[in-house]
Amino acid sequence: MNRALPVSIMMLALLGSAAAQNTTDPAAAKKLRAALSQAEKSYKDTKAKYTKNPKDATAKKKYVDATVHFGTTTMNSPLLSPREKYPKSLRLYREALKVDPKNKEAANNIKLIESIYKQMGRPIPK
Repeated sequence: MNRALPVSIMMLALLGSAAAQNTTDPAAAKKLRAALSQAEKSYKDTKAKYTKNPKDATAKKKYVDATVHFGTTTMNSPLLSPREKYPKSLRLYREALKVDPKNKEAANNIKLIESIYKQMGRPIPK
């Protein structure tokens, strides 16, 4: 492994390699697609409920949790290309932070993804 690569990029590459091995098994790929689909459905459902009643603290918490979960599921999915999953994850994490600025998981994952883009010398997606 190239020691010149930043540690966070190496970690993501290793995680991606291990996860990608699971996509060669049709049953594992099916489970990964189902998890991604379920996370998206939960996100959409909780967003709709929160949008209807933004003052409901329970709806707000469920929406933020589902948004962060969908972001993390997307970010870690070996079924999606980096060009697809990282910008989408960033949008989801930023969306969660607008509602809950103190959400540590969203803030930390934004920093991680942005640092990877910076280390690669690429612009950070909006």
